Amino acid sequence: MIEWKQWSEQTIRDKHGDVFEYRKLYDGEHLDLFPRAKQMLDNQEVYDPLKFDTDYDKKGSVQAPYIIANIAKLIPEIPAMFVSRSIGKIKTSLTATEEQNETTGAADDVIEGPDGDENNDKITNLPQETLDQIAKNSRLKYKHWQNIVQHQIDGALVGVPSFDDRGPLIDFKMRDLYYPHEDEMGVDLAYERTFDEVEGKFLHVYRERVEVEKKQVKTGIKRDYRLETTHMLFELDGNELTQVEEERARELLKVDEVKKIYKGRTTPFIVYWANEPTFMEPEGKSSLKGQFSKQDEVNWTITKGSIVFTKNGEPKTVVSMEVYQALQKAAEARRGKGAPIDHRDMGIVTYDKNGRAMELIQLDISKIGSMQWVKDLMKLMFMETKTSEKAVDFYMESGGTGAQSGKAKWYDLILSIIKSEQLQGEYIDFLKELIENCLWLMNHEDKKVMIEEPQIEIREMIPISREELISQNKDALVAGSQSLETTVRRTNPDASEEWIEEEVARIEEAKQSDDSTSLLLGRQTALNLNDNRNEAGDIVSDEE
Repeated sequence: MIEWKQWSEQTIRDKHGDVFEYRKLYDGEHLDLFPRAKQMLDNQEVYDPLKFDTDYDKKGSVQAPYIIANIAKLIPEIPAMFVSRSIGKIKTSLTATEEQNETTGAADDVIEGPDGDENNDKITNLPQETLDQIAKNSRLKYKHWQNIVQHQIDGALVGVPSFDDRGPLIDFKMRDLYYPHEDEMGVDLAYERTFDEVEGKFLHVYRERVEVEKKQVKTGIKRDYRLETTHMLFELDGNELTQVEEERARELLKVDEVKKIYKGRTTPFIVYWANEPTFMEPEGKSSLKGQFSKQDEVNWTITKGSIVFTKNGEPKTVVSMEVYQALQKAAEARRGKGAPIDHRDMGIVTYDKNGRAMELIQLDISKIGSMQWVKDLMKLMFMETKTSEKAVDFYMESGGTGAQSGKAKWYDLILSIIKSEQLQGEYIDFLKELIENCLWLMNHEDKKVMIEEPQIEIREMIPISREELISQNKDALVAGSQSLETTVRRTNPDASEEWIEEEVARIEEAKQSDDSTSLLLGRQTALNLNDNRNEAGDIVSDEE
């Protein structure tokens, strides 16, 4: 276990490395990161466009901004875009029973519905409604993109299931809160806090630890597992920590109990998802690792080109010596010796003996800087991070503007898709484990809540046209590889469960082709079917 004696930024760095620098790189705070950028700012070669100093303008020495072409921002966001749009609804793998649906325990309290309303407050499928409530409380639909981006920036993401006054939900935390125990039997979450009731800073440590009690029985050794959760509060004095008494900690943290025990639990509820872990870095690494120097060079190259253009990009007027002398004489005759040339005198000029007169020249901006070098650097960044160039549509001259099928887009983006599919699988397993742990917490208070690993539907990563979507699912339905319900669900991904059920029923009803003439009227004859008319169209009486 961890003995908390001190707390500082260095404590975080010792465990999680350069996580703060990776966040600055993503956010575009490059002037705080790169020494060359700081030097340019100190030498007043450039100004910070976000913190423009009016003194620079007065001195007239700084006219160009430091340009930040934040390529690093794309590296986490491209897989996040693909993965987040591919995560569908969460579905139960269990069948609800009437006994479960009649629960009056904790599950009934947290599943939303107007009290006393027999129709709207009635539980019809406890497992599914519980999952829906967890997703709603956690706002999962709005968290997928954010989760993937933070996971890629930091190199890991922490999920914390809970069941308190907010209901069952999942909180997602950044990795710098996570401190595992050396024996891998527990984990601490540590973060600074302040309270309105008292002055000063505190460190709140939430601990989950698995304890094992061994007993000798006739058949061997029996192990009884339990998970113990503990809230601890420490007062910060500089970098030194002093633990607050349990009763005082309970009051400040506003928790009923600072300790809880979950019998039979063999793993913590907290889940840690590492990005590309290795034996050297088992807790994961940022997708931006190794990109600092290349991002610095991209900014530097573009900014230096901007400075050259700022100084030399304005059009210049070129005149022959004879014309210049004539303009100078005209100015001196008008305002005296040393007077500046008046631009109005340039309206009419004369040719010299070689037929030359005043000319206008302008700097060719295509020759400024080295944009090809910038493109090569970007290509290196994409290659190292498994990012498809087409995903950012970088090479504008080679980018196709015509319509593409989903298959063509897939091949263009295959590198990013391969990376995204791996992230998708890991993220789905991460969510499943967290939801299962959330159900564990609910089951601790209401035994009718069944613990399960739910199913998470997957959608297409690459957007396709509505026509293609319907065509693909129609072919699968006709071929018998998917049901009518699945077809309706996939062609209407945002529809509610009630609408899908009603739509399937409408389609099934429309497929039926019952004879409008009821068999209850007896066996039918040709006259009956022809409304009792003969071949001539005349009505045939019963007597006939």
